[in-house]
Amino acid sequence: MFRCVAAAVAVLAASPVPASPVPASPVPVITSHQAATHPMRYHVALPVGWAAGRTWPVVVVIADAHRDFAQNLNRFVDARATMPFVLVAPEVLTCGGTRGQTSPPYSYTADEWRMARAVGDHEFDDAGLAAVLAEVHAKWGGEERAYLTGWEAGGHTVWAQALRRPERWLAVAPVTTNYQGRGLTPETFSGAAERATLPVQVFWCGAPQGEVGAAMQNLRQQTDRAIADARAHGFAPSPIRVVAGADHGPLATAVLAWCDSLAQGRR
Repeated sequence: MFRCVAAAVAVLAASPVPASPVPASPVPVITSHQAATHPMRYHVALPVGWAAGRTWPVVVVIADAHRDFAQNLNRFVDARATMPFVLVAPEVLTCGGTRGQTSPPYSYTADEWRMARAVGDHEFDDAGLAAVLAEVHAKWGGEERAYLTGWEAGGHTVWAQALRRPERWLAVAPVTTNYQGRGLTPETFSGAAERATLPVQVFWCGAPQGEVGAAMQNLRQQTDRAIADARAHGFAPSPIRVVAGADHGPLATAVLAWCDSLAQGRR
């Protein structure tokens, strides 16, 4: 390989024809899409240097109850740096209560809202996430299984997905989450073998600022319940990891560093 490179350099030095410029790595941008086989909308940020012809690890990012899907995703774009993750922010319905289910912040039409109401929020999200992951795999070479993270009210989505679909995810990182068992019944907790080996790492902000500090006890109680439910159904979540000095938020830097450590172990 090195001999070929040296020969090419020699030829270019002797030739009066200028070399073709090497395309620069694209600047990460967020693009918006709708799955071809499901109404779910989603936002994508490809990594710097993305190219077709290989597979790329995928991190699915779930927003909190404010449903600032693209803005929340942008925090992960900033934290990603040169890590090779395709970042995906689906417009899930379950990251909070029904009061916030309006367009905007969502981009669903009236007909799509009627369809979602007919099937139920968690069923809509479950089928929609399957469609999104399949499309990310087909269009951008994303791995078929993905990493999953979400914070605060996004925990309703994250925990339901982890406990219902462990075979869908490479690892799950709930961050300072709400949990009330939404979307889960004795029948919907997974019995798949993957539940015993799915890495589940809860992250916790170490220095919440302002009024949110008063909510930490309630969030901790809900997170502890989620961990207990997971363990009762054959999952093995790790002890909570506190991020020292971190304010309440998605903890994108810590989460992506953890995902990257797992991804490097698979390479």
